[in-house]
Amino acid sequence: MNKLMIYGSMGTFPGIIALAFCDQANLFAVPALHRKDDRMPQPSYAYGVARVRVLETKLLSRDRIERMADAPSAGDVLKILAETSYAPLVSELSSPYDYEEMLTREMKRVREFIDEISPDPDMVGLFFLKYDFHNLKVMLKSMYSGSENDALALSDMGTVPIEVLKAGLEAEENKTLPRFMGDAVGQIKEMFTLRIDPQKIDIVLDRAMYDHIFGVCRRKRNSFVTQYFKKQVDLVNLRSLLRAKRLGEDFEFLKRLLIPYGDLDIAYFANAIDQPYESIISTLEYTPYGKLAAEGIQDFLRSGNLTAFERLMDNYLLEYVRAGKHNPFGIEAIAGYLLGKENEIKLIRIIMVGKLNNMPAERIRERLRDVYV
Repeated sequence: MNKLMIYGSMGTFPGIIALAFCDQANLFAVPALHRKDDRMPQPSYAYGVARVRVLETKLLSRDRIERMADAPSAGDVLKILAETSYAPLVSELSSPYDYEEMLTREMKRVREFIDEISPDPDMVGLFFLKYDFHNLKVMLKSMYSGSENDALALSDMGTVPIEVLKAGLEAEENKTLPRFMGDAVGQIKEMFTLRIDPQKIDIVLDRAMYDHIFGVCRRKRNSFVTQYFKKQVDLVNLRSLLRAKRLGEDFEFLKRLLIPYGDLDIAYFANAIDQPYESIISTLEYTPYGKLAAEGIQDFLRSGNLTAFERLMDNYLLEYVRAGKHNPFGIEAIAGYLLGKENEIKLIRIIMVGKLNNMPAERIRERLRDVYV
């Protein structure tokens, strides 16, 4: 059997899972974040925000990112990074080709820092669930394709250790997984007794992830986090709309891909799938996504790909968290630093991949996102 394509984005932070399957609360509990030396969560956000303010000054500026994009080679990019807080990590690299090791270590440091300063692990854990569900997608597709070459595609940035996820997939009825993950995996296994369809893995797991996220949001009533994920859902659904139209598919196809919970309801997409692209731009003009849709769809029509649209998605969400970072008593600054750091890592990766593949600076620039600071 051919190796199945691995879908989804990746962005060691083991979690300790308290399973209580008879407890209704377990439906919405994010696996508890593992804290080194059993530290208790901070009592308030004020401490964490103060710590974040210091580290924000060390994030890469737009000018430095531009210098890196214009650098002659990957080695020269690393020399520029050696002028920053990345210096200790750069000094340990034996080759520019090992840059991913540097990025992985930096994100582990950020993961541990966020754990240390966060007073509400359930809320901050929502921003790491994408890594857990990415890992589940990789493992399930590997399991059903018969491939064992999935180790490099896995991320240890999630809330559940990779070993626990693997054991959970092998366990009867997946009972060692958090319930919201185990239920989704069980659904996939039941579906695949009849027919193996790798796209359904993505559909089921994406829906399960957002079901869980919005379940936690309803309990916690944090408007900043709720709105962040609502906007993310809207943008993901708009991207699915463009993909479906490019393939010439109808609403029945699109409906399977759509995630509920956004501000753009299902009825909007039922109508939009049959409308010309110009009408979609027009209907979104007076929504929060008007500018993004106009620029992103026009580029999509010119290029035939979603590269620019996805860059604009990232920029839009980054701007949302940036606008809220000045609140000294909430999760905004902590989440903003985390997402800003993830974005920074993505920028470095885009530049390094481009340089190692002799890509012109102009093409690298086309792929660059905004910076958080």
